[in-house]
Amino acid sequence: MSTHGDIFSLEKHGTSAHLYLDALTGLRGFAAIWVALWHAWKFSGRPTYELMLWGYYLDLTPLIRTGWAGVDVFFVLSGFVLGLPYCQALLGNRPPIGTAEFFRRRLLRVLPAYYIQLIILLLLWLILAGRLPVPVTDVLAHVFMLHNIFPGQGEMINGVYWTLPIEFDFYLVLPLLALLLAPKKWPWLLAASLLLVLVYRYAVFHGYLQDATTPEKVRVLNQLPGRLDQFVSGMLAAYVYSLLRESGVAQSGIYRWRNLLFTMSFFSIIALCYFIHHIQPMDAKNLPGQTFWAGHWSLFGWHSLFGMALALMILSLALGVRGVNWLLANQGMLYLGVISYSIYLWHLPIVKLLGSMSLPDLVPDAPFLNLLLWALVPVMAASSLSYFAVERPFLKLRHRFK
Repeated sequence: MSTHGDIFSLEKHGTSAHLYLDALTGLRGFAAIWVALWHAWKFSGRPTYELMLWGYYLDLTPLIRTGWAGVDVFFVLSGFVLGLPYCQALLGNRPPIGTAEFFRRRLLRVLPAYYIQLIILLLLWLILAGRLPVPVTDVLAHVFMLHNIFPGQGEMINGVYWTLPIEFDFYLVLPLLALLLAPKKWPWLLAASLLLVLVYRYAVFHGYLQDATTPEKVRVLNQLPGRLDQFVSGMLAAYVYSLLRESGVAQSGIYRWRNLLFTMSFFSIIALCYFIHHIQPMDAKNLPGQTFWAGHWSLFGWHSLFGMALALMILSLALGVRGVNWLLANQGMLYLGVISYSIYLWHLPIVKLLGSMSLPDLVPDAPFLNLLLWALVPVMAASSLSYFAVERPFLKLRHRFK
């Protein structure tokens, strides 16, 4: 039987950069749980939560309500982790990355668990409803990771699937972006990605989709041109980290200020979450230009700011923030990080199913907590089974032929 040590050993052995940072694995786990909390909050009636501290009410609702930003964490982390080996190759610390090897590793990492779940969900639909949830053409689009270019995100087999083609699109452009990771080129890479995202999102919202529904606008806004800057922010954080390792991390000024860097990025992220809550109140009507999803100016730059704050946080964690690293690198968080992809895949179908049922109250007058308690065991069981039965064997296969 595999122990936790064996699990973590396999993860560490499989890093392309030959560099494993425990805190970032824990951050992956946090991102998956954050997204899951948001979905549970939605399906429990969107309750508000306030905490009394020293006679003052602290509204915690914005931190739960913005759990969809866990996807932003995944995107920036992907840029950092996948960008590391390219940065090392650029600095002469390892051979150049083979493109075929890169894609082989990515396909073996992402596709098996996704395809197995896709088959299971389709079979359940056929058995229980006697039909597929989407047309056969849409099923084929899912198989080839093209479902993001078709409308009807709400009709997808699993609502979290929309992010997977965006990740794949990033894999396609990563080798090209890596060519711009150089001292005189990276500022242009950052500036170009920020400008491209701003122009793309504005053109989509006020251009050919100005009369479309909000869900359709959100679907198109979130495609790769609209999220490229987050991947690039992660890559540039990896570049800075690689430079610091090359020159001696402990001697760098950034290393000495890493705790302050983390604190600044952390509170920037919190502030951005509360800003969304302020711009898009719970009962707000989407008046044009006045709320976030209705085209407030922040819609075109919020993800960019959030991504850059995340990149700075990831850089500080990579450099080592003792207390925070312990919180993210303990055995529990590491385990959640290891199975985070399966948590991400499986939590929504389970939470959605349980949210549609009349469940006995384990905690009176607390629908959100009640749904969480009911979902905890099945989500963790399904995610762990997915990791050990599907992900792990393919991870071993990926390492065997590297």
